[in-house]
Amino acid sequence: MNYEKIMEIVANNIDDGIFIVNKEGRVVFYNESANNQAGVTVDNALGKHMLEIFPKLTEDTSSLLRVLKTGEPIIGDILSYYNSNLKKVTILSTTLPIYENGDLVGAVEIAKDMGIYGEFNEKINKIKDNKGIKSENKEIKYSLESIIGNGDKIKEVKKKIKKIANSNSPVMVTGETGTGKELVVQSIHNYSERCNKPFIAQNCAAIPVTLLESILFGTAVGSFTGSKDSPGLFELADGGTLFLDEINSMDLPLQAKLLRVIQDGCVRRIGGKETRIVNVRIITAMNITPQKALEEGKLREDMFFRLNVLNIDLPPLRERKEDLNTLINYFIKMYNKKFDKDIEAIDPKVMNFFKDYSWPGNIRELKHSIEHAVFMCENSEIKLSDLPENYKGIDLKNQKSEKEEKEKFEIDKPLKEIVDEYEKKVIVHALEEKDYSITKAAKLLGVPRQTLHYKINKLDITIKKTIE
Repeated sequence: MNYEKIMEIVANNIDDGIFIVNKEGRVVFYNESANNQAGVTVDNALGKHMLEIFPKLTEDTSSLLRVLKTGEPIIGDILSYYNSNLKKVTILSTTLPIYENGDLVGAVEIAKDMGIYGEFNEKINKIKDNKGIKSENKEIKYSLESIIGNGDKIKEVKKKIKKIANSNSPVMVTGETGTGKELVVQSIHNYSERCNKPFIAQNCAAIPVTLLESILFGTAVGSFTGSKDSPGLFELADGGTLFLDEINSMDLPLQAKLLRVIQDGCVRRIGGKETRIVNVRIITAMNITPQKALEEGKLREDMFFRLNVLNIDLPPLRERKEDLNTLINYFIKMYNKKFDKDIEAIDPKVMNFFKDYSWPGNIRELKHSIEHAVFMCENSEIKLSDLPENYKGIDLKNQKSEKEEKEKFEIDKPLKEIVDEYEKKVIVHALEEKDYSITKAAKLLGVPRQTLHYKINKLDITIKKTIE
């Protein structure tokens, strides 16, 4: 097996740029992603000095040249520069020295282009400009009145929210995707004595671990290139609530650092020496069960016990069908107003379908379905023909629960084919939910846009609309 060829294939099919220079600072390896960042073709880069390729860099601002000078690695460096096409690029890089028989012979840099993460550049700039990040630019818009339903299970959820709202203990909210976890979290904050204090939300799955650490704890002067004294989310949330969504996606070493802050009530900015006392109520959320997160090693056991002091588990829609009528009427009224329609009823066949359907996407799926139906409806009653295309042809009698599917699961093909089939279904579902917008679907899936493009081509996924 030709390992050099395999490594070349891998290097040219990942989103991170890879630069390798010799001890003189001249490029000896350069992959396609690095080409996209630098704006220089591989042929024109090989053999050239780093300062020839990036004339606006210096020996002090180039992480590769700094590593060659000191022989020490630089981890998690955030750097903005102008490439050879004078385009501003912001990267998150790890740069390592290369030793051979004890002698420094070069350096390798793995650079992640932050531009592919869309909103991350804005986050970085806000950290550098000492402006902070509040609620990811969302307004706090949910309260107890926003939780729709009168069934026993949802009544119990509302009762629990009222009971735990004024406690300072951490809360863990669990439930399947689309069950309304952020709605419940905001309701806890708004019903508490902290309601007039900051509410700050951060999705832990949305950004790289190095950047997440800076966002949570803040940065001190010199902690990375161009850094300033900037408060992190803990400081910004002082006196209020910090909501960490998808906590199970957080890197385990970072979970350990977070645990210390929660236990001590003290935070120290990255690269700083001063310790600051903060009064923050932590609320976390996961779309998998804590047991599964622990079994899969996605959540530290000590972290779980510290965060799960109080908990709310949201029931899936299939377990609260008694609320269907209330939810449907609420969404019809909402979209009547939005689309200037006057829908007054639902065909009994549609209602029977809704009652028999398992709703894997929960309330979010129901909401989007009603939005589609109200928009498409041409009279005063929603018909089966007004429902989204993906509902047509569903055999309700053959819907299986997750447990039933697991019991009957058979391995009848190679693992790669099974994984590819499942990945294809997930991507198609994301594209359909986001009306075939690559940018929005990539954000939903938590992957770079160019990665999603690559997978669409690799899995031979048919695009039904023109995509950007």
